Amino acid sequence: MPTAIHRRVEALRAGADPTVIARLGSGWAVMGDPQVLRGYCLLLPDPVVPDLNSMPGPHREQFLADMARLGDAVLAATGAVRINYAMFGNVEPALHAHILPRHADEPEPLRAAHPWSYDWSRAPAYAPERDGPLKERIAAELGRAAVDLGGLDHVDLTVSDLGQSTRFYAELLPRLGFSREPDCPEGPLFRRARFELGLQRAQGGGGGLAHDRRSPGLHHLAFAAPSRAAVDALHAWLQARAVVILDAPAEYPQYEPGYYAVFFADPDGLKLEYVHRPGSAGTAGP
Repeated sequence: MPTAIHRRVEALRAGADPTVIARLGSGWAVMGDPQVLRGYCLLLPDPVVPDLNSMPGPHREQFLADMARLGDAVLAATGAVRINYAMFGNVEPALHAHILPRHADEPEPLRAAHPWSYDWSRAPAYAPERDGPLKERIAAELGRAAVDLGGLDHVDLTVSDLGQSTRFYAELLPRLGFSREPDCPEGPLFRRARFELGLQRAQGGGGGLAHDRRSPGLHHLAFAAPSRAAVDALHAWLQARAVVILDAPAEYPQYEPGYYAVFFADPDGLKLEYVHRPGSAGTAGP
């Protein structure tokens, strides 16, 4: 029989749950409803499983890593003293993890007590106008956290004019959560968590022509945005710098409900994408 967790995951897949923070590798990070503690979140596996022991080993490791990653983001976004984690599933057989920030300003009798010591029936329901900004901060912290890229460690791009491309990416990438690292012998290097992006001067071929993404090689490179607002903000920033916009911000439901992206070109014509979806990583695209 479908449980409340099953129904909620279905709503998340359909883009119909306003509490969604991000799509992680193992499932969905969502704001808790009610907000019994400021910043209370849940991690819901997708697909839903009865309990943690039902998950194959690699999936289980991913779920636990995502739970800790979400806890790190909640801790950073809320300034909490610590994070409590809980997994029960005694009422309905559907795995879900509670991420509960504990705050220094909690009432004295409850500050060190179990979170279920609170009267959950009197806790405020999730309200986008009140809790939305905190949700966006948690999403932004997740965007800065280390992500599982399926073993991908780095990408190097060959460019026709290393100086011009370095200036372009040195302005763009910090807006996407990357930091400039010391240059390697081949060229500049940028890092976001465990992922590196490097630039190298092309050694021949191409003749200075724009990159043809439909020829063998790289089609396009997508970066994850923490929110739709971040996509719109980058679009405005790109327009102000006369960067070539290939496709203005729009929804692409053919890829996933809620998929929202802007597409633009680097100095060599390489297609770049900045995408927000009810998830944290941008892939695919036209």
